[in-house]
Amino acid sequence: MRKDINRRISDYVDSHADDLTAFLQQVVRSKSLWGDVAELGKLAGMIHRRLNDHGVRAELQDSGTPGAPNVLGRIGDASTSRRLLFCGHFDVYPPSDAWSFDPWSAPIRGDKLHGPGSTDMKGGTTAMLMASTVLAALGEPKGGEMIVLPIPNHFEGGEGTRRALDAGLTAEAGIVCEPTDLDVCAAQRGILYADITIKGVGAHTTFEQVGVNAIEPIIPIIQALKAPAFAKPGHDEFGPEKIVNIALVQGGLRRCLIPAHCVLTVDVRFSPSTTAAAVLEEMRAIVRGVSMGQKFNARVEPQESCVKNPRSPMDWIVHPIRDRLAAAHEAFAGAAPLAACHPAWPDTPVLNERGIPSITYGPGSKYCYWDEEYVPIPQYLQAIKVYASTAAHWFQA
Repeated sequence: MRKDINRRISDYVDSHADDLTAFLQQVVRSKSLWGDVAELGKLAGMIHRRLNDHGVRAELQDSGTPGAPNVLGRIGDASTSRRLLFCGHFDVYPPSDAWSFDPWSAPIRGDKLHGPGSTDMKGGTTAMLMASTVLAALGEPKGGEMIVLPIPNHFEGGEGTRRALDAGLTAEAGIVCEPTDLDVCAAQRGILYADITIKGVGAHTTFEQVGVNAIEPIIPIIQALKAPAFAKPGHDEFGPEKIVNIALVQGGLRRCLIPAHCVLTVDVRFSPSTTAAAVLEEMRAIVRGVSMGQKFNARVEPQESCVKNPRSPMDWIVHPIRDRLAAAHEAFAGAAPLAACHPAWPDTPVLNERGIPSITYGPGSKYCYWDEEYVPIPQYLQAIKVYASTAAHWFQA
């Protein structure tokens, strides 16, 4: 192993920190909101140009969202079959109205860069892109290719990542650059988005004896879903994993009418030691129990996006990529990284299901989204170093 590579990477990043941070600021200022195809396409083009201008072989590929392509970048020795994949997304959630400044101005305050998606996950995605340009400048890596895959449609269940894999993209291992507080996340919660649809009988308020209110049954259903007994284990070796968010209630026509229809949308985050199928069946059992002997009908169905692109959990990954990345982190941080189960849902399980052992590691908070969101610039710069070092050393093992 060439012991000087970490010093060369660190010196390069430190001497180019202003430019690397300026590009992150440019990316965060892009209004690449989830579903805004025009803005997502513009940002894909900007990323594509930056990579090609800095020695990374980049191309635009189908992401499953026409007009908003994936960007696929490669650096290193293409004559071998060895590849290490870095994956991230550049679609972001819309900011709330509570920001005290223009969210898209992306100000730097102290050592923090603020803006929508600065943590989730433009910080990590930009860090992996900049790591590839750092290696290009240093003539690295040797013996294989570092591949970077920024996608525009992660919130569709990793659609862009799945499309790239369907098109033949392969690698020995992968790192998904979602925010982890620079912890190494080698386990993963799963997600089930489900709609509980209740059908009652409409009537005027004054004819209550005829009507069957479709909203009222959600009260005992919510109570059962929020009870400790639902979706066990709520706590296991990975920590406190279960979350039940009563995300959306839609029902009713007018204030003077008994509602005949209601849809309750629930977001369940469950432990790596259970499955979406088990959680769905438990939800259906709860609804059957509440409906028994009543005059309304109810059904539970997973949302279409979870059927098309399941958000699977991921048991603890033990693989050399975890150790290699941990060693790179320790080299620059001076201490070993913490290990954790990721609380949100990166594309990491998708890669593992397709035979690419992968973990999650990136700058910014695991909790992803909040008013006046920010990514710490020192974490961003450290992530660039860690990604570049991991790729440079990977092919020397």
